[in-house]
Order: sequence, then C-alpha cells, then structure tokens
Amino acid sequence: MAKLTDTQLVVLSKAAARDDGLAVVPAKMNKAAASKVGSSLVARKLMRQLKAKPGMPVWREEENGHGISLMITRAGRDAIGVEDDAGAIKEATAPTAKQKMAPVAGKASAAKESIAPTASRPRVGSKQALVISMLSTKTGSTIDALIDATGWLPHTTRAALTGLRKRGFAVERSRADGEASVYRIVKSAGA
Repeated sequence: MAKLTDTQLVVLSKAAARDDGLAVVPAKMNKAAASKVGSSLVARKLMRQLKAKPGMPVWREEENGHGISLMITRAGRDAIGVEDDAGAIKEATAPTAKQKMAPVAGKASAAKESIAPTASRPRVGSKQALVISMLSTKTGSTIDALIDATGWLPHTTRAALTGLRKRGFAVERSRADGEASVYRIVKSAGA
C-alpha cells in the first residue's frame, strides 16, 4: 500500500478514536482539500461513505444537499495500527428517541453498569490490551515505551490514551523535572 499523507493519518486516527468511527473534517481544512482527502481514503477502501443521519458529523454534501459521512473501515484501522474493541467495525447510527431521553432516576446506574464493563474492555491480545496492561502497572509507562511496544505513531498513541479516557479509564499523567511524562491507569472502566 502506498504511504499515507500526514493529513490522511490524522483523519484516520481521529476517526479510530471516536466510538462511532466517523471522520470529522479538521477545523482548518477547506472543502476542496476535504473532498480530495476523503475521496482518496474511500478509493483506497480505508473509509466508506454513509448517508449522514441527524447527529452524525458531515464530511461533505451532495449536490442535492444530502450530507455524506465517512466511516473508518477495518483496512483503515489496520493501516494506522489501531484495533477495534470488538475486532469489527461498529455500525454508526443516529441516537434513537429512546436513547435521547434522560434515564429515569434509579435506572441510570443500572444502565451504566450493564454497558460499561463490556464496552470498555479491548479484545485480548490486541494492541489496546497491551497498552492497558502497560499503563496498569505501578510505574506506568511513557509515550515512547508505548510507541515501541505497539509500533504506533506518536499521535496514534495519544489518541489511544484519549480513547481510554472516553471509555471510563482514569489515566493519570505525572512528570518529574527533566524526565518524560509517565502515564498510569489509576481506575479502570469497570471499577
């Protein structure tokens, strides 16, 4: 496969870090550049196009005004070295009316408990599981150590840390004078 540009890597990494796997147009990117990057990722089968539903980020608009979203594919995740939690791409769907409604008092904690443990744990043997095990030690790990262990690029490694925080892990960062920052999980998602 041909080498990816920095912009393509950023778009793929940010999409992989999102729970729904959808790409968001970077703030300083104009429409023409976004169209070019998006079409090249779709042509390489690293992303696929979907009709945008309410609540989904729109990558571009068709001539008739309908929004088009881009979702990262398995090949896209493989290209940047990121694995999905379940080992497969999750389908993006707009929240239903039932999901938009606030939970009834008392049922909120039960709903969170039933979702959090399964949604937050990566597949055994995956790079994300490796990152969690490295961060779960008493000493934690540096970004450089995580990069060496996973083979990811620095921005992908940072995106993985952000993804862990979004899944409910409390990732603490500490730094001694003149040394690299050390990251450590102080509370897991299921706790």
